[in-house]
This record gives sequence, structure tokens and C-alpha cells, in this order.
Amino acid sequence: MVEIDKQLIEVLSVLSESVRFKILSLISSKGELTAKDILSEFDFTQPTLSHHMSCLKEAGLVNVERRGRFAYYSVNKDTIDLVLSGIESLKSGSKKTEKAKDSSDNTDKELKKSKKKKKKDKGKKKKKD
Repeated sequence: MVEIDKQLIEVLSVLSESVRFKILSLISSKGELTAKDILSEFDFTQPTLSHHMSCLKEAGLVNVERRGRFAYYSVNKDTIDLVLSGIESLKSGSKKTEKAKDSSDNTDKELKKSKKKKKKDKGKKKKKD
């Protein structure tokens, strides 16, 4: 299976959870939100939100920017382009466009960076203990 297809399947599986889709829609409609802003729109606890946000981040669907004490979440448009082009290719039966390929390459790089950073952060936590 092609790497782009694997990514698309991972992203779609994350979005198949209705709460995650609603969170992503909310962020998209506002541009960027903090966890507190998102939490105020739902009837679940902060740890539950944290779990859903972690899934969205790992799939590359949201960007996170730390400013002071707060993390601001925004939609990763490159990943959305990947999803759109993947769905479009099903409709038309054609190969993915160069734009979609470039977009997925960027998303691949972002996912790899994110995974490396997580491993690095876990190493730091272990050293503190």
C-alpha cells in the first residue's frame, strides 16, 4: 500500500470518531482555540479532551502553538488537502495530483517531526524521574 494511502486511512479513522470531527469543525470555524475554549463547547472532562486532541495531533489534523501557558490549536490545512485529494481520487478514479503529493510530503515531514519530538520529550520525563 502506498504511504499516502496509509496516511489517508489513519486520518480518516481518527475523523470517524464523531467527537473528533466536531472538535475539528469547531476549531475550523473559529480559526484557533485553546483547550479551555474547546472544552466549554462539550460535555466531557479535560482528560477526555486531552485524549481526543492527542489523536488529532498524531494524525496531523491540528497544529499546536504554545504561547505562554496556553496551547492554541488550529487546523492543519495540508492534512485536510490530503483528505480531500484522496476522496477526490476515489470519485474520479484518477491519480493524485502533484499538489496533493506535495501536501502529503509536508504532512509526512510534520508527522515525523511530531513523533521525534514525542520520543525526545518522553526521554526528558524519564530523566526527571
